[in-house]
Amino acid sequence: MANKKSNKLSDKLNDIFYNVQFNRTSHKRYIKQLTSIKEEYEEELFLNEFISCLKVPLATDKTHPSIDNTLEFAAKFAVSSYPFDKDSCESMPPFLENLFTFILEHLNAKHSYIRFHLCHFLNMLLNSMGEHAFLDDTLCDKIIVNMMDRLLDVSHKVRAQAIFALHRLQDPLDENCPVIKVYIFHLTKDPNVHVRKAVLRSMAKNQKTLYAALSRIRDVNYIVRKMAYDFISKVTIRSLKIKQRNQLLNEGLKDRSDVVREYVKTVLLPTWLRYFNGEYKDLIKAIDAEIGTDVSILALNILFKNAAPDQLIVQVPIDETTKLIPVEKLSSENSLYWRCVAKHFHTISCFDLLERILPELSNFCKYINDFLTMMSSKSFEQWEKRTHQFILLQLFEIIKFFDLSDEAGRNNLRELILNVLLTNHCSEKIIECVVKYFENVVPDVNQRIDLLANTIQTLRMPMKDSMEIVPEISAKEKHQNDMERARLRVQILDLQEEEYTAIQNKEYLKAEQINEQRNKIDQVLMKMSETPKPCITINDCVIEKEKNDSETMIKCLSIMCSMMRAKSIKTLVTTLRCLLNVAISSLDHPNDRVHVLALDALGIFCILDKELARKHIFTFLLQFSLEQEKQDIWVITLKALFDLLTCYGVDFFDIKKVNNDDSANQSNKRNKNIKLFGRKEEEEDGELTDCTSQSINQIQNPDIMKILIGLLDNANQDLRNVATEGFCKLIINLRISNCSFLLSRIIVMYFNPANSDDAYLCQCISGFFELFLKKVPTNQELLEEAFFPTLKIISNAPDISPLQEINLYEVAVFILKLTSIRGDRSNMNTYCVHNNLAFAILAEILNLDSKINKDVLIKCLKHLDIQIDDKLSQKNLKDGIEKVLLLVKKFDKRLISYVERFKNKFYPNNSVVEPQMEETETDDSDTEE
Repeated sequence: MANKKSNKLSDKLNDIFYNVQFNRTSHKRYIKQLTSIKEEYEEELFLNEFISCLKVPLATDKTHPSIDNTLEFAAKFAVSSYPFDKDSCESMPPFLENLFTFILEHLNAKHSYIRFHLCHFLNMLLNSMGEHAFLDDTLCDKIIVNMMDRLLDVSHKVRAQAIFALHRLQDPLDENCPVIKVYIFHLTKDPNVHVRKAVLRSMAKNQKTLYAALSRIRDVNYIVRKMAYDFISKVTIRSLKIKQRNQLLNEGLKDRSDVVREYVKTVLLPTWLRYFNGEYKDLIKAIDAEIGTDVSILALNILFKNAAPDQLIVQVPIDETTKLIPVEKLSSENSLYWRCVAKHFHTISCFDLLERILPELSNFCKYINDFLTMMSSKSFEQWEKRTHQFILLQLFEIIKFFDLSDEAGRNNLRELILNVLLTNHCSEKIIECVVKYFENVVPDVNQRIDLLANTIQTLRMPMKDSMEIVPEISAKEKHQNDMERARLRVQILDLQEEEYTAIQNKEYLKAEQINEQRNKIDQVLMKMSETPKPCITINDCVIEKEKNDSETMIKCLSIMCSMMRAKSIKTLVTTLRCLLNVAISSLDHPNDRVHVLALDALGIFCILDKELARKHIFTFLLQFSLEQEKQDIWVITLKALFDLLTCYGVDFFDIKKVNNDDSANQSNKRNKNIKLFGRKEEEEDGELTDCTSQSINQIQNPDIMKILIGLLDNANQDLRNVATEGFCKLIINLRISNCSFLLSRIIVMYFNPANSDDAYLCQCISGFFELFLKKVPTNQELLEEAFFPTLKIISNAPDISPLQEINLYEVAVFILKLTSIRGDRSNMNTYCVHNNLAFAILAEILNLDSKINKDVLIKCLKHLDIQIDDKLSQKNLKDGIEKVLLLVKKFDKRLISYVERFKNKFYPNNSVVEPQMEETETDDSDTEE
């Protein structure tokens, strides 16, 4: 009788479970039917039969909508008899409690698909409980403990479902919530993209999880990055710091994925704008106009595309009659917004709209003069001066949208620009802006150069109305001053050498005392350099002799650099040659910024005249030996050197060739100190001399390329990046021959985990290889030559080197793909690199002394595309393959399949054994874009 009853119940449940799998609309009806059936039978019997039916979808080794429908029905029915109300005092029904017990007991099932379905069903149960559901603490702890174990599951699908199952058990108000802690861990550490996506979809929002989501906007997978932005878009902008807001927009709007960029444009930005009720100026203020100027402009340009023109004009706080913002109401936000609106109308060629927000050019020039008068009216705090300079820059940017056909307005603008350069309110950005635009105001090259040169002359020799005559310094006194300055410079060099020796001997107290002495001498030297010069009188006007204080020289050199960068200047006219002396005389200025600008100017002069370049190439090299702790000077020097080498070629300067082996031996080292001329090189050269004579010897017989290549491993990121970018330019512009060793260094830098956070370097190298394949005719031969040296650099790296973490196989495949004949490349080179590499790789495998991992070399065989026609080569290749097969059979039979498959490319009759899979579960690696 009991069996009949059980069979009858089983038939009923089977029918219901069969019917609910097709659609969800019938679930409500079958829940009522199943509830009435449950009341007819004993609790234990019904539970057993219910679980028996439930095991069918749980044990299915695939995912299908019918399985989801069945499990969802079971979850809805299980919670249908329990209210889950916080005011209810009822205990959990035994049926539901036993169902939870059944799930938790089988979560360690052998098969991953069963564990997956159990986690999925548990998630459905918790989701079916409603918004105000509650669970017993004991049951919650059991679920959390068991799900924590599933978060360590070998299958990423199970881990992802465990993430979903835990999302209702997290408490964002609890700082020590274990669920949130494990969410953050898997978001930042889990190697699988699906798990990280599950975390972002499930994680509650608090300060900790917000920081974790911010770190994922740089995730390798674009879907994770998009979901990170989605997570952040649901957090109010007030919860983010200004730096974080800038980072989000800057990286989101420039993301390499169209999906991410589009999401930031259409969701995140409009969400933030709605938070400020559509007020663009408030959004700019939240980003900080002065700090995030570029980001603000980029964001406004995107928002303006979908905005009505009238809506934009209304928010420009201009006076209707003057079409100007009152000077006293100018701020960083409204000036930047004014500029962006004007640029938007100018870009879309709506000149009638532009006229509604801008006055005539002459009136606008007078407006800027009024603002300059206000800036000079009284003394302001430093932060106020910076704000005024920012506003002034925006006003000059707006001038670019005026029509210069108005001759009167153009003349007023010319006078305005020349006058503003003479004021004390010009920042370097303002100088760059106005001098660059001055090319449009004064198109004639000679006239423009003369006007700006006169401005520089006036800045250095201002005229004052005065009858007082300062006595002129005698030649003897001038000579004494020059000798004293030279003596101090030599003394500084001696102290630098003593300080370096003290550090090497670990006498740090002595080194600190020497450093203090050197700083005192630096101050004395600076005072001597900035001592006011004597002046002479002409017609009751006093003309001071060449001012060379820091502020004046920064302004003059900035004007000079901006002026000479104009494309219309192609040769050194007489006026420019006169200005050359200003740049050269500023090279020994004690102020670092003056020194940097002087080097920049000298570099531009050398680009315009090859004889100057040949003459002053050693001036740039001198900076490395004299300025041992000034990275800004080294960076600008490096840029100038690489510009000159790119422009004229390496051979033009009679530069020594670098031995490939020497450069390769240095690849595993990264200089921890800043000194370029290391002690090792000095000792190899022979007898040590003092610092001054050593510098002279190095300059007279320079090894420029060795110095520059050494910077590829410099600890300073800026120097390393400039050096890498410079060599990439030299290679692409065919300015350096036999550069396979440089290619090896660049490839190693690209894969070096120490550079993984250096986005600029990685993008630079990625772009380089795209151009390298298109522009360098011998790219295939060079990559072939770089193949084994690259692998040897990594294989021979010391145990403590970060190069040990590089996946050697990935590096090898990267080079092989670049040389693949199946690659879609524009060069017409028919040279088949893989023919040579096939023989070389087989020989390296057979070489018992080789330090390159033989597993890597054998796996590389499957990536070779070989086209061998002559029979002798085919026979030699076959012999090599047979020898490798014999060797592989001795030390690792798992690799036989790779050799067999390579062999089968030429001999189709061979049976191919597919490579054995080392992992039983699906791959947990990231999915690249």
